[in-house]
Amino acid sequence: MMASTWSRYHFLTQRFSLDLLLSLVLTLTWPFTVTGSPLSGQVGGNVTFQCPVEEKPVDFLYLQRGNNFVNGYYAYKELPTRWNNTKLDRNTSSVFMNNLKVSHSGEYTCHIRYRNEQPTDISITLSVTAKYSRPLFSPPVCDKETQGQNCQTTCTSNNGYPKSRIIIQAIVTSTNDTIRQTWDHVRSVHSQNSSTLLYNIATTVSYNCSNGEIKFSCSVGDVTSDEFSVCAHQEQHSPDIVIVIAICILVVVMIAGVLCWRRRTGGTMRLERVNTNEAVEISLCEKNGEKEAA
Repeated sequence: MMASTWSRYHFLTQRFSLDLLLSLVLTLTWPFTVTGSPLSGQVGGNVTFQCPVEEKPVDFLYLQRGNNFVNGYYAYKELPTRWNNTKLDRNTSSVFMNNLKVSHSGEYTCHIRYRNEQPTDISITLSVTAKYSRPLFSPPVCDKETQGQNCQTTCTSNNGYPKSRIIIQAIVTSTNDTIRQTWDHVRSVHSQNSSTLLYNIATTVSYNCSNGEIKFSCSVGDVTSDEFSVCAHQEQHSPDIVIVIAICILVVVMIAGVLCWRRRTGGTMRLERVNTNEAVEISLCEKNGEKEAA
């Protein structure tokens, strides 16, 4: 994509006479340099470098990065060795660059020289970024030895630039309370594509289901994942519920005991419908009664 590397101001040497070259070297020894407004763009997008000129004859105008010629013209003749993703607009003295890549980031210079004047350099810094993909959570992986209480899940986001980090948000819902937490110091693992220079990022979260349902979300910059719910299957009993269950069990045991006593003493009272636990107790009592009778 880039043209051959030429030294600053010397890219014209192969197109013009030696006398003109010497004139250029002597004239361009001390250019006047100013700083232009910085540019920013997205990968795959486009930017426009503005090289403002005054309304007077221009000997040349061209854009360069380091020693690499990008695009421009000399005395109304467009030079052929331009970047393929650039286009020069001589009416507005600007260079249009499309299909941006991270590698296009850097400092550029507009070189301008008016007829019979010293050249002017305008320095422009281009920053190219890429928005990370929407983060996604992996299926939970739980420890069988803890009966699914201790688990992990991983949040991933891809193809972003520059290097960033994942922030985890968690909403823990228990019987008595709801707690919101933000984990912004969780370790992230980065991998960079050697060709595109884009980053993939992943963060693994460990959690415990003993406190109730947890709703996770993760974000990279201004991109946030959908809510990811875990531990929803875990039943959480408050102390009051536990007490009620214990009382119910005690009542069942007492009823079974009464039924056994009535059976052994020859009582005639019978219950037509009992629950499973009572039926077990009655069956045991009847067998014991039959043995004693024998």
